[in-house]
Amino acid sequence: MFLKFARWIHQNIADICMVIGVFGAVDVLFSWTVGYWLEGLYGMKFPIDSCWQGLTAMGAGLVGLFTHLINSALNSPRGVFPDIKQQNGGNNK
Repeated sequence: MFLKFARWIHQNIADICMVIGVFGAVDVLFSWTVGYWLEGLYGMKFPIDSCWQGLTAMGAGLVGLFTHLINSALNSPRGVFPDIKQQNGGNNK
């Protein structure tokens, strides 16, 4: 049972990371919105700039993940390693 679950995680890790990243971004946006309104209505102070830093970090992570997924999907067939000789222009260093 556990091994089947571990294999499923291994096969779908990119999708899992994207879903967690999107939920994290929504959580940061929600926290920022609540902090913004509480500061405006009740004078509570929140470091809203930290929310922007969190969104920036999550955005950078998602861009890296999307880049990896696109490169992985378009560079070589699934389960086949790229040909190193072809990448180095025939010069195997």
